[in-house]
Amino acid sequence: MWIYFVVIGVITLDQAVKYYVQSRMYVNESVSVVGEIFRITYIMNKGGAFGMLSDLEARIRIPFFISAGLVFLILVVLYFKSILREALIARISFSLIIGGAIGNLIDRIFIGGQVRDFIELGLNQKYKFAIFNLADMAISTGVFLLIIYYMSERNREKNVS
Repeated sequence: MWIYFVVIGVITLDQAVKYYVQSRMYVNESVSVVGEIFRITYIMNKGGAFGMLSDLEARIRIPFFISAGLVFLILVVLYFKSILREALIARISFSLIIGGAIGNLIDRIFIGGQVRDFIELGLNQKYKFAIFNLADMAISTGVFLLIIYYMSERNREKNVS
């Protein structure tokens, strides 16, 4: 049952912070938090992860990303009952992934096929990571934990055999 709270918590926090940034900054405005290492830079991401496919025409890009997000969520929801039987780390992982996916899907549906991104990390102008948001962090963390879980399960099975 608590899994639903993680999903709802990720969605709520993601949307609340996006709204806060959107209501206080202009698109492409950037504010330094810790020098060039951590900045809040508000952008509208038309593409997927790291801006991929952002050059596609809107008539193709918007339906593609909304459909891909919906198909992904449907597949995860169908798999969800079996997730409930998995170990705690797997349940947390899937909860983070689902919450993040829904957070970005909300943006895509209600903000013209775009996602609000604002977290910018880097060392200087030359070495910067793609700008992202809390939903992206939740998805990435969930995938990372899931990889660790399945790798440890595979090693455990090899040791038992």
